[in-house]
Amino acid sequence: MESAKTGELGPSTPDQYIVDNCKDVYLAGFEVTAVATLWGLVLLASNPEWQARLRAEILEVCGGHVPDTNMLGKMKLLKMVIQEVLRLYPGVAFVSRQTLKDVKLGDILVPKGVNIWIWIPALHQDPELWGSDAEKFNPERFANGISGACKSPNAYIPFGVGTRMCPGQNLAITEMKILFTIILSHFFLSISPNYLHSPRLNLLLEPEYGVNLIIRKI
Repeated sequence: MESAKTGELGPSTPDQYIVDNCKDVYLAGFEVTAVATLWGLVLLASNPEWQARLRAEILEVCGGHVPDTNMLGKMKLLKMVIQEVLRLYPGVAFVSRQTLKDVKLGDILVPKGVNIWIWIPALHQDPELWGSDAEKFNPERFANGISGACKSPNAYIPFGVGTRMCPGQNLAITEMKILFTIILSHFFLSISPNYLHSPRLNLLLEPEYGVNLIIRKI
């Protein structure tokens, strides 16, 4: 509110500025995490061996209790699964930057004022960076962290990169950890025959026809 009254808003009115910031909070704090979690449920339902491994870790660490911070920090497989989910299906599919001066990237000269858009799924699934199984769900690749998973740590950017990296990344990961822990503690997941896999870029990378899962209570 104070920024809307005293800041340099460009073409925006104070009311537009406030509404735009509310949209950012909603999309980043709710919608992005929800979509990424949906893809995670699809991947776990499609890979029952990883679903079973993750459920066993959750049972061992949590013992049927609601997870707390200490429990979440002990679950290594859970962290690996979430990292792999965000590699294959980052909630936000693009990172954009504008050059503030002429920049040379390799042999390419990028003039000042040009917008550069990075298509994250292509970067995250490049076989030259991630290996021949780059398109497959394999959380094991993160067993030794991001640096051990790919040839360049800058090839993994589900929350952006640099000084403008998403400030809510730790909250988003914690939310995903809690959701997966509670869901897998109570339910078995499998893919419905009605599910049609069709990722679609809207504002976010979303399942075009929704997610159809068969959910059985444990």
